[in-house]
Amino acid sequence: MPCIRKRLYAAAAASVVFVSTCLPAPASTIVRIQHNLGTNGGLNNTVYIELFDDTPATRDNFLNYVNSGAYNNVVMHRSVYGFVLQGGGFTFDSALQQFNHIATDPPVVNEFGRSNLYGTIAMAKVGGDPDSATSEFFYNLNDNSENLDNQNGGFTVFARVLGNGMDLISAFATIPTTSYQGFTNLPVNNNTLLVMNDVSVVQLRIGDTDFDGDIDQDDADLLTTTLVGGSDEPQYDVDRNGLVQQADLDLLNALLMGDLDGDGFVGIADLNMVLGHWNQTTPPGGTNGDPSNDGFVGIEDLNAVLGAWNVGTPLPPASSAVPEPTSLALLGMGTLLVVRRKH
Repeated sequence: MPCIRKRLYAAAAASVVFVSTCLPAPASTIVRIQHNLGTNGGLNNTVYIELFDDTPATRDNFLNYVNSGAYNNVVMHRSVYGFVLQGGGFTFDSALQQFNHIATDPPVVNEFGRSNLYGTIAMAKVGGDPDSATSEFFYNLNDNSENLDNQNGGFTVFARVLGNGMDLISAFATIPTTSYQGFTNLPVNNNTLLVMNDVSVVQLRIGDTDFDGDIDQDDADLLTTTLVGGSDEPQYDVDRNGLVQQADLDLLNALLMGDLDGDGFVGIADLNMVLGHWNQTTPPGGTNGDPSNDGFVGIEDLNAVLGAWNVGTPLPPASSAVPEPTSLALLGMGTLLVVRRKH
């Protein structure tokens, strides 16, 4: 983890402070998948997945489809309860009432190494050809290692679902299925296909353990629970050292105290809040530059900011992108035969 040394001139404090700050190492590649359907009244429709670095060809292949937008509005076309939920291959043209396979890149070399365990994601491919995977992938809804690790060269596991994302995937797996246009296990919910509306790479914000976009006490509470239960997922690794431990909770608590403006990053704006109210009394509540919440802005408050200096993740620029339509309905039943990939 690279470290830098910063010199901060605290004029109001009449002192020069030297701070040694260790910058977090780059986080894992995280992809957000937003669906047209969801649980909790449709509010919970998003899954975050982590791509593994030990399958570089498969990772890069998947990212090519993500970054090109090829996965947006793609259907999850195969659901076998207790086995797999598969997608990544087809869009549905509601006007023509037909499925169309997305344009694919050349097949990717098989990189089997990790087992097909519950909550992992693997590439689909043509039977009898280990190196035939292109765009289609599937979620393992069970421990499928005995089956999928031992056929066709093994199915390459390249990612895993993070947090409680498998609760949503498991709920999707209960959607009734039908046979339609060559598909025999097509999930359809009240005449609506299960669609990935938007698939994109996202920056994992330091301390946002629950993926809600805010850094708050809920994140610390979740991390506390995680330390008891155990996890190695990257959203809990606040200091980015590859381990989830008490030091991560300590750093997150320091971030919460030092982040006075609530933007998830401790920097010059937070320092200025302290210096702007230096030696002043403040109302209770930890506002107005008083993170120590003792009613007075002084050295303890300055130390709270400097102790977490440069911790966190600056907010990305606001996006003006217009979301894609959120549903695709099956308006009629046709008979167009579609060739599909099988395990």
